[in-house]
Amino acid sequence: MSFRHTFLHKAVAAALGLAATAGMCCAQAASVAQLQEMVVELQQQNKTLQQSLAEANRGEKQSAVQLAQVRERLAALGKNLLDGGDDRLVQAAADLQIANERITRLESSAVRLNGAVNDFLRQAVVSDPDARLRIETSLRELDAALGLRQKPRPEIRSGTLQQARIVSHDQESGMLVLNIGESQGAKIGMTFRLMRGQETYGKAILADVRKGVSGLFVETLNNTADSPKVGDLANLETQAQEQ
Repeated sequence: MSFRHTFLHKAVAAALGLAATAGMCCAQAASVAQLQEMVVELQQQNKTLQQSLAEANRGEKQSAVQLAQVRERLAALGKNLLDGGDDRLVQAAADLQIANERITRLESSAVRLNGAVNDFLRQAVVSDPDARLRIETSLRELDAALGLRQKPRPEIRSGTLQQARIVSHDQESGMLVLNIGESQGAKIGMTFRLMRGQETYGKAILADVRKGVSGLFVETLNNTADSPKVGDLANLETQAQEQ
């Protein structure tokens, strides 16, 4: 009986030992599986980061190439506005249209005043109150046109990238001023088709951008006799149109 009892104890102990060993093996197997999953996940994250870095590098190189192309195109035109730009030139060109409009109003007011004065002189003997009223009205209009009476400064009507308008043309520098700027999404380097009516007669590149106006230079003309004029349209050229 004693020998049998001892044998049973040894058998139970051996069984427990095998069970413990099996449990440790299972735990180790689970740990290895988790580690393998972590390795796979880290490898995937590393691959994603490498792809993102490659895309960022490609984007940076593409931007540098585009900027270099814009510089080359402007250099070929003999312009150097990217190195600081010329704010006063763009502003002066934009103000030129306002000055021209003011001159037109002055001329019209002077003509009306001349006619009203002549009418008054012919009827001065009878002191026609209507003629006097016309003279006074014309004088007030002339005062306003000369700036003697304050009137709101005319504003250039803003256009869009798909339908901008040339509002001024500086003959000395060749700069064209469009009625679009940063507020309308204009950016240096954009290419515009120059149009008169429905006909495209050339292309121009945007070289200077301000809040409400921008300056561009002619790049090509289909016919050298077709020079840009105030009032002509400028339409942003898309990649599809280029092709």
